[in-house]
Amino acid sequence: MERGNGNGPDYVEQSGEFRSFRNKRNDWMIDRQVQRHETFTGIDGVNTQDRAVQEGMGPIVDRSMEHLGPADRAIIATRRLLLDAVKTVQAGGSPPGVETSYYSARAIEKIFPRHDTWRQTVLPEMYAEELPVAAK
Repeated sequence: MERGNGNGPDYVEQSGEFRSFRNKRNDWMIDRQVQRHETFTGIDGVNTQDRAVQEGMGPIVDRSMEHLGPADRAIIATRRLLLDAVKTVQAGGSPPGVETSYYSARAIEKIFPRHDTWRQTVLPEMYAEELPVAAK
């Protein structure tokens, strides 16, 4: 099942540490011939490609020169939420999303009439079944 995705015994040390043989030190074993003629990355295994993208940018990215536009609204909103959560925790509070009120929420996918709002259509199904919250 793991063959070809970058996590099987041909890709990862099996000593219990789960370290990838293909890593930043060896340039993720990029095969330049494969890159020229077969795949965009030349890196074998989807998960290895993911690790290369994540590790390749380094631990810190300077975003001071970044210019986000209208298509980046989700990024902007997420960063604001994260910064607000950090400030809340620093002030001694609990960040949004950790309360038990979210435990019974369920994902819903639905097509509904244009005149209906998502709240009136989806919310009743998202919280249709109240599940007991396990004691901590």
